[in-house]
This record gives sequence, C-alpha cells and structure tokens, in this order.
Amino acid sequence: MPDTLTLLLTHQKAPQIRRMLNHWREFVPVEDILIAYGGPPPEFRHLDHDQRILIDSPRLKTRDHQRQKQSYQDLFHAAREWLRGKDYRFVHFVEYDQVPVQKDFVSLHLAFIQTEACDVAGFHVVRVDGTSNPHFLNHAFDPRFANFWREITVRENGSVVLSMLGTGSFWRRDAFDAVAGLRDTPPVYLELFIPTAAHHLGFRVRGMVRQQRFIQNAGELQSRMGELQAAGAWSVHPVKTLWDE
Repeated sequence: MPDTLTLLLTHQKAPQIRRMLNHWREFVPVEDILIAYGGPPPEFRHLDHDQRILIDSPRLKTRDHQRQKQSYQDLFHAAREWLRGKDYRFVHFVEYDQVPVQKDFVSLHLAFIQTEACDVAGFHVVRVDGTSNPHFLNHAFDPRFANFWREITVRENGSVVLSMLGTGSFWRRDAFDAVAGLRDTPPVYLELFIPTAAHHLGFRVRGMVRQQRFIQNAGELQSRMGELQAAGAWSVHPVKTLWDE
C-alpha cells in the first residue's frame, strides 16, 4: 500500500524534469511522485510522467512573491482533489530545488513526525505575531488577515501567526487535506498562511531544527551537496542548476 506521496512543484521544461525524476527515483518509487506543474501550459503535455497536474494559477505565478503574497492554495487544492480515493497517509511537499541526499530520508521524516507527535513538519518554524518579522508586518494592518484566523480557529488564542519556509514540508494526510480544503482565502503570503492555517485548524506544527542549516532561503548549494550529505543532511536547498544540461 502506498504510504507517502511526494508532491513535487516545478516550472521547468520536460528534459529537466526527466533528469529530476531520474534523481528522485533513487529515493522514492517514481509512481509515488505527483508533479505539480506551474510552468507554461503548452509544456505540460510534453512531460513524460503520468502522475501530473497543471497549476495555471495567478496566485502561484507571482513575480515579487512576498509583496504579491504568493499562495500555494490552488496547488494544494488540486493535489487534494488528485488524492481523492487514494490511500496515501502522508504528503511530502517539496519544491524542485530542494534535493534529497539521504536514501532513507522519507523514513527520517516519518520518525520525526512520530517522535514529535506532530502533524506538519517544516523548516525555520517560528511564531511571528507581535514581532518585527517583515512578512508579518506586511499583513498586520489588513483586517482580513486577523479576521480570517479568528473565523477558522479551534484554538483559544486566535491571534497566533506562524512562519515556515515554503520550500518543503512533510504532512499527515488529514492535516494536508484540511489546509488544502480552505478556499476563497484572503491574500496571505504562503510562508505565513500554510503553518498558521494548520495551527488554527488544530494541527501540531513543528520545525525540523537540526536540519535547518541545510535548508537556506537563498544561494546555490549544488557544489556542497556531498559535504552536506556527509554532515547529516536529509535534503539540500537551494540547488537550482542540478537539472540543467
């Protein structure tokens, strides 16, 4: 029975995606990879992978991601619809430039979820409400932002806002389905929306602190992949050029 779905977001062309899948098949069964394609729609038909969905969403295809409040909600919702009737119990969401380097990295994520008794595991998870965090300040004076959490929360404190790097996260299926099921949401940058929504829907969000140094928000780590693997990395980000010819 399939256990973990790898939900892989990419906008690259077919030859690059073919090389990417050849790498990933060393870590997970290729039939358990769902490509979420955010690139040009005409390129979608050239992808040589049966499990794929087209995400032709303006909320995903922003240029200034933070200021335009990029969202993964249309992506998550499409994946949720694809998952209907399938037996996956966990979802590993990952962007194309977060690259696995440990053969048993899925088992390592599962062990973390079990040990922490959490529903969502991510990187650089912090509480940011009432702080000078720039993402929080960019939303703080929009009444729709605070009101939305109060409308959906099952928590006593409806003002909690969390931040989590958006490059990769590991989910129990029920938590993923719940967050992905939120529609007509206000414009909120994904790094705030995803963990905060999970929290207010009653799910436990935890950061994989010991792995954070291998997951950065900028740069290019391809030349250091071997070094970081030896240092204990499960995956490495960002690695943007590995799939190029």
